[in-house]
Amino acid sequence: MLAGVGLSFTRPSFSKKEYSSLVTEVKENYFLVSSSFEKLYVYQKEHNYEIGDVLLIKGVKKEIDDTSIESSFNFKTYLHNKGVYHQLVPSTIKVKFSTPFRLHQVKKNFLNKLDNNSRALVGSFLFSMGSEEEVYKDAQELHLMRLLSNSGIYLYALYKVFDYILSYIIKKDKAKEIVLAGLFLPVLIFSFPRFVVIKFVFLKLLRWINKYLLKDRFSYLEVVSISALFFLAIDYHLAYQTGFILTYFIPIAAYFFNQSFRIKKPFKKKLFTTLLILISFIPFSLTFYQEISPLSVVFQLVLTPIFLIYYFLSLLSFIGIPIYSSINGYGSFIATLLHGLSKVDFKIYGLEMNNLTITLFEVIYFTCVYYLSSKFKPMVKIAVSIFCLLNLYYFIPFQNLIVDEVSFINVGQGDATLIRRNSTAILIDTGGSTYQDIATECLIPYFKKQRIYDIDLLITTHDDFDHMGAASSLIEHFTVKSYIKDYQKFPITIGGITLKNYNVYPELWQEENDSSLVIGFKTKKYHYLVMGDAPKKIENKIMEDNKSISCDILKVGHHGSKTSSGDSFIKYLSPKVGIISCGKKNKYGHPNSEVLTTLNKYKVRIRRTDLEGTITYWH
Repeated sequence: MLAGVGLSFTRPSFSKKEYSSLVTEVKENYFLVSSSFEKLYVYQKEHNYEIGDVLLIKGVKKEIDDTSIESSFNFKTYLHNKGVYHQLVPSTIKVKFSTPFRLHQVKKNFLNKLDNNSRALVGSFLFSMGSEEEVYKDAQELHLMRLLSNSGIYLYALYKVFDYILSYIIKKDKAKEIVLAGLFLPVLIFSFPRFVVIKFVFLKLLRWINKYLLKDRFSYLEVVSISALFFLAIDYHLAYQTGFILTYFIPIAAYFFNQSFRIKKPFKKKLFTTLLILISFIPFSLTFYQEISPLSVVFQLVLTPIFLIYYFLSLLSFIGIPIYSSINGYGSFIATLLHGLSKVDFKIYGLEMNNLTITLFEVIYFTCVYYLSSKFKPMVKIAVSIFCLLNLYYFIPFQNLIVDEVSFINVGQGDATLIRRNSTAILIDTGGSTYQDIATECLIPYFKKQRIYDIDLLITTHDDFDHMGAASSLIEHFTVKSYIKDYQKFPITIGGITLKNYNVYPELWQEENDSSLVIGFKTKKYHYLVMGDAPKKIENKIMEDNKSISCDILKVGHHGSKTSSGDSFIKYLSPKVGIISCGKKNKYGHPNSEVLTTLNKYKVRIRRTDLEGTITYWH
């Protein structure tokens, strides 16, 4: 039974008022403010505000719009994890106080002196900034950037270098620690408010207090725990943020592994500990990337020294030493190296883990390590067996042997329909966007989560960008075995599914939408009809030449535009469900009220990707 329940609710409205606000975070196209103990998001392009500025903002507070597409970065969730639940839409902004420390502008001026490759790398290493440059994407593909930028490994290495140098100059440990604190103060200031740096410096301060003032009253783990509780007391939302989780998870895991195994040789011990940490990072890889890269362990070990040198050079350049040409040359070398490694890398897709399953994974894994180190054989066998079974569940695609489903993927203002039967995957249309790559940011991450390793057949209904704009990128970055858009190639049978095209009237094709394929197919339970952007004149011709067409689920034509879905056609098909794929608050006004009225008239249940996200039917 294909029935639905309609829900309605009233959004709260806010009136325009003045907000005295402190700027707490600054990005290129927005900034965050604190006003009356509430954090607010303000969208504004090319602004010059800095952390510490006090602003008087007159505007309207409203809910943050969620316009994210399938599997893409969810900005609303990102803001919620920071404790930001409302957006402030300003009509006027007055500066009440301007901080003299214009750090954001200093960072921008510095990065503008570098070429594209170095700007992407240095921006990530020093300031945790994202980038659209290919070198950054290659580093992401190799699973290098997130772990390295959030782990604090660069800071630890920098600390060790200074510590080593000062050991020849200053003999007293207490004095040396004070000098080290002074050396790291500029790093803290210029990278503010990057949490990994704040946490590193604060933790070093606590350890100094514990060592010299409290005479080692607390253990290392207790000091780490105290620092974590301190930050959480200031802002409990940190517990939801990746930077906070990783900066505490990694040192605690390293301490545990170091204490568990008594390996005498320092290099061997560090290598073994690093390997154990990287294995413990598997759940985070599945959460961030929906895959693991077995070779990333090797890449991490090989590239870390290279990245460390680059980090030091970048830091020296940032504090005023003019070595930009060296930075650019080294950046080009890293870009070439990463691009070459990305060609030999391979991935294993896995199910995405939630907080509960991540916790379960880590508990079982650390239990395995504990019993392995204690050599308690009965428990070793049990723990290792459970750990192996858990990994089999997450990495072996058992469901691909029995899956039978159709998904209408939320690609925003566009179309993308995925048909799966066992190991066969068929994609009808790819969507397309002028401001983001739908293939790499939406489709491929979604395929990875579904453990789809290739697309057996790609079909684009016609050449409108919102239907085929992501096709070339998908073919470049994913395995597509066959690509068809010629109406004469139908019917096609693949994986036990026969696809028929009903628009076989080239004599009627005067505009692009006239040539849109109209594809019908049947699964075990339902008959589907995907209309593309076919207009009413094609609908009328299809009705004229086909006595009847079975249709349980209709992919409504042209995103619900009034140019399609004529009254007589909907009556003729008599579908149970009408799927409308459109972008949230799109500029075209899709779906049209006239089409919604027609669908309601014939008791067609309306489902929309802009309201529900990706819609899937299992059979």
